[in-house]
Amino acid sequence: MSKTSMRPAGAGFRRPLAALIGLFLFAAVLARAVDVGDTYDKVLAEKGQPRSLIDAGSVKVLTYPDMTVKVRDGVVVSVKAAAPAPTAAPTRAPGQPGTPAEQIAEAKRKLKDAITRVDLIVNQPPPSVPITRELKGVVPYGDAWFHPGAATPDFNTVDIRKTQELGNYSRFAYVTSNLNPGVAFPGGELEFNPMTKIFYLDRSIPKKKLTEDEMLEINRLYRIIGGCQAQLSLLGAQP
Repeated sequence: MSKTSMRPAGAGFRRPLAALIGLFLFAAVLARAVDVGDTYDKVLAEKGQPRSLIDAGSVKVLTYPDMTVKVRDGVVVSVKAAAPAPTAAPTRAPGQPGTPAEQIAEAKRKLKDAITRVDLIVNQPPPSVPITRELKGVVPYGDAWFHPGAATPDFNTVDIRKTQELGNYSRFAYVTSNLNPGVAFPGGELEFNPMTKIFYLDRSIPKKKLTEDEMLEINRLYRIIGGCQAQLSLLGAQP
């Protein structure tokens, strides 16, 4: 009886399969090519232009099909991989509404995302300078920049470009308050807007004057907020 080597059935198949899986994992690591500590320019060189970009002064959020990259002061501070696309067969035809629970979850996701993006734009840090003897035209604003409370905008119709107020600050070269000892803010770079005040997170500093493009983006996000709130109300859910 001849001696033959005994090995489990399929062992010869599993080795090339394991090697193939290793290659896929290696390719996935190479495809990422962006990590914490990389520069903003390196991200663009490695990944190209993002699918979407939130530019909030020193903070930028770049969204790619496979990841979301957050950059602060020109350096990557977080990299979040995109959720893998579902492989299971769809349970409903394209365009057909999901279950009420699915619709509620999707509306809440869109609402949270829109609010986060508005927060980033509205709460950009304003430019500031130290108060020195050479700095002229500094006007004090007392003990507070804003009165308490805030109006809730009509998210479906408001145009925040029409409610932007610049005059209280722009007539002065610099302004300061008791909340900011030793610091002044260029009056021409500040604004107040009653239709974004509800999103003011830090009321101890004045608010940066928003550009036309930034205000148009907030108008767009407001429509999403209004639409999601209406959808959740129809579904009997709280925002």
